[in-house]
Formats: sequence, C-alpha cells, structure tokens
Amino acid sequence: MANERGRTLRDRMAVWSPPQISANGLKLVGAVLMVLYFFSTAVVQNGMLRVTEYTSEQLNTLLAADPQAMLWAGIGSVTSVVGIIGVPIFAYLLVQGVEHTSSLRNYILSVLAFAIISEVPYDLAMSGQAWNWSEQNSLWTVLIALIMLWLMKTFQGKGMVPLVLSLLFSGAGCFWAILLHTKFGGGFVLLTAVLYLLRARKGVSYGLGALVSLIFATAPLGFVPVAMCNGERRDMGQWGKYGFYAFYPVMFALFALWTQVIAPGPIA
Repeated sequence: MANERGRTLRDRMAVWSPPQISANGLKLVGAVLMVLYFFSTAVVQNGMLRVTEYTSEQLNTLLAADPQAMLWAGIGSVTSVVGIIGVPIFAYLLVQGVEHTSSLRNYILSVLAFAIISEVPYDLAMSGQAWNWSEQNSLWTVLIALIMLWLMKTFQGKGMVPLVLSLLFSGAGCFWAILLHTKFGGGFVLLTAVLYLLRARKGVSYGLGALVSLIFATAPLGFVPVAMCNGERRDMGQWGKYGFYAFYPVMFALFALWTQVIAPGPIA
C-alpha cells in the first residue's frame, strides 16, 4: 500500500510541470510592469505629488493633511514596487535578442533611433521640461548594454583573453551608463552582462542575476517569469516589432499629457 502511494505521488510529480510562457508573452508581462513602474514615477510621484519640490518633512505634512494624497502615495508605492520586477525581464530579453537577431547592427540602430525619439516625451513626463539633462530615458541604458554585448560577442571565445575583455567591456558599460545618468544605469548593464556571460548555465545565471538585481529591491522576483519562458517566438512582423518600440515614447507622451494638462500640480 505504501509503495503504491509512493508510486502515485511520483507519477503525479512526473506528469506535472510548471507553467510556461513564450518570449512574446514575456514581452507583454514586461510591458505591463514597465507601465506600472513609470506610472508611479511619472504620474504619481513627479506629476500629482511633485515629491521633488518638497523636503521629507513637508511631504509628510502634505500626506497627513490630505487623505487623497496619502491614497495616491500608497498607489504609487505599490505600482513602483511591482513594476521594478520587470528589470530582469528586459535584461533577459535583451540577451535573447542579441542571440537570435539576424542583424545586431540594425538592432542597435533601432534602439538608438527610439532612444532619441523618446527623450522629449520622457523629460516632459518625468520633469515637466522638454529637455532635462539630469537623467536620460532607459533606452539609452539598453543601447549601452547592447553595445557592450556586441563587443562581447565580437571577441567571444575560449581562454582568458576574451573573458578579461568581456569583464572590461562590462565595467566600461556600467561606468558609461552611470556617467550619462541613464535610467536604471549601471545596475541594468551589469545584470545584462551577467546573464550573457553565464547564458549557457541558466541556473547559475538566474541565481547570480537575482543577487545583482537586489539593488532594485523586488526585482529578483522577475526571474520567476524568466525561468518559465520556453523561448518560443512568434514572428510579429515589422509592425509588431516596431510597434513595441513605439509603445515606449507613446506611453511617456500620454503620461506627460496627464501630468501637464489633466492633473497638473500637487493634489493638495
């Protein structure tokens, strides 16, 4: 009887497998998380509450005096914590994109073009200014990571020299991202480098990647959907491909409209 129960349990465990998600589905999850995060920073924090205009004491006074402001502060905190989970997802998708793209050059040029297009909508949404050099949109971070991966891929090979060069490229990419004040900066570039260098050993790359992504608080949770990804890709055509890129500046344009026209200024 005990043996039969043991076999039944083993059979059930053998049949059960964790749910899987395609690469397209993972992109969609990442997009939703991205919207949540930037909704928190652009609309709630920088638009409705204008947290940068207050000292900590003044902000606490505002929140204590206005229940609506307190509610939105809570919403902003939750969406920020949840949204930041998307960071490892985009790092993973970037590495997969480099591995499967037919033209890394075109990939880099596409990201460069949309980084330029996105800068004004990003600055308007985040600071209310058409040009704000204190921080650049996250596509510049992606571009730096892409150039780093391109260099790694160009010099990849067995032996110490390619490894040393890869480490140097990683350090240079992190420094570059920090120097330019790009969103997510060197942390994202470092995470991407880890996932690329250890891509042949998924368990190790996810574990070390989770440790690196701790700098983004709840971001390690992003490796749950990453681990569920089966790598299947459905060709979305040129419209689908560039539509995903275009979604980024359009999102910030809508957030800028919200903060500058629909709900300008602090709540209180």
